[in-house]
Amino acid sequence: MILNRQTEVRVDLQDANRFARPLSRALRLRLQMFNVCFVSDREIARLNEIYRRKGNSTDVLSFPWKGTSGRAVSAPEHEFERFLGDIVISARTARRNARLEGHSIRAEIHWLILHGVLPLLGYDHETDRGEMTELELALRERLEERGSKRSVGRARKSRRRVSSQRSRAVQ
Repeated sequence: MILNRQTEVRVDLQDANRFARPLSRALRLRLQMFNVCFVSDREIARLNEIYRRKGNSTDVLSFPWKGTSGRAVSAPEHEFERFLGDIVISARTARRNARLEGHSIRAEIHWLILHGVLPLLGYDHETDRGEMTELELALRERLEERGSKRSVGRARKSRRRVSSQRSRAVQ
């Protein structure tokens, strides 16, 4: 499910959904699902404060459904068995990032969805010695969303605020 809960930036939800399908195939998610929600800078800053104790806005947050134990958090057995979690994207920050990097907001949104889904699968670019970034670049190439390493590096710096503290995010 892809939702838009902000009004400042026009977001093409159909395009985001069209990108999520081949991304899911590339990651071999099969029947596993995730949600994407576009929000305002104010809302993402609020979520960042609540779940990460950081009072600033960021571009993307990931909220894995399963905790570190591998069991779904407070859900009836099998109810959310195939649900990976939620990705929250600040549409305004996506637009700002796209302008700064000189690419389209469409590409930025695709990259933020990709960057958001990987922590739902257990990746953590802050601790994994470049594995997540390497996979992200390979997937960008495979999905024909070409981005330079410089863009990923700069985006990674801004996303350091988005640590995948999975257990804190879902508790």
